[in-house]
Amino acid sequence: MAAKYGLMLHQMDVKTAFLNGSLNEDIYMDQPDGYLDTTQPDYVCKLKRSLYGLKQSPRMWNQTIDGFMIKMGFKKCESDHCIYIKRDDQDMILVVLYVDDLILASSNNELLKSTKIALSKRFEMTDLGELDYFLGMEIKNDRKTGMVTVQQTKFLKSVLTKFGMDNSKPVKTPQDPGLKLTKNMCEQECKHEDTMCNVPYRSAVGGIMYLMVATRPDLAAAVGSLSQFSSDPCPTHWQALKRVLRYLQATPNHGLEFTREEGSRICGYTDADWAGDIESRRSTSCCIVDRSGETEESRAENTCPIVGRFESD
Repeated sequence: MAAKYGLMLHQMDVKTAFLNGSLNEDIYMDQPDGYLDTTQPDYVCKLKRSLYGLKQSPRMWNQTIDGFMIKMGFKKCESDHCIYIKRDDQDMILVVLYVDDLILASSNNELLKSTKIALSKRFEMTDLGELDYFLGMEIKNDRKTGMVTVQQTKFLKSVLTKFGMDNSKPVKTPQDPGLKLTKNMCEQECKHEDTMCNVPYRSAVGGIMYLMVATRPDLAAAVGSLSQFSSDPCPTHWQALKRVLRYLQATPNHGLEFTREEGSRICGYTDADWAGDIESRRSTSCCIVDRSGETEESRAENTCPIVGRFESD
């Protein structure tokens, strides 16, 4: 949206967001240390507002800010309830809510300012200015060229450093095309338990999985394969995972680019292998939809084996 319509991107943060939520239930707590009433030490306190740690606090905060956004004239997106939009003649502003972080995308500077003022009057806010870093993603918005780039270079380097791969030898592909990972490898490498007990396999999978979800769809096939062995990895699986890290070492600046395009072009691609899983003989299908430069991917393994290539396709 920002690339297509040339929107300004700004960011705000809500201080102690969960304390703004009201409570529908009666909840009591012990008197906090340093505030004990010595005349009535056995008394308890009744909460008037939600606190961090209560299971209902996130929901009550969301209800509070949701009601305020609706009161300001915003409409909630039907497909994503954390996105709000408001139109003023030919101008518009969108607010994206992620817990206590807000992204504001606006076509008009005055509309952006008035929204910031209204939010700051209702909640204690921090205005972080133009959006450049959000949830580990580095964002650049070039309104002149209509290009928005999203990268995770800093987070990527922190992952490499965490797992001791910051000085590793780069490779050009995330997977070895001649290697097919299986669970049977653990049985063949029967002595792997002692060597793998201190290997942070699941943590490393989680790190590259966040990269894949946010900005690196080129890691999807590798992550999908490696995550199958998180409960019982063997040295071969770990070496395959380190190859992905070496690939990241070679491509630290890869990311997503959203460009301005006229019209609304929708293009879809789909494909499937046949009995690609050599253990279950299940097939994997994939669908990619491109809409004006915005790409969505869906990948799944079929629940039962498919008997023919034609059926798989």
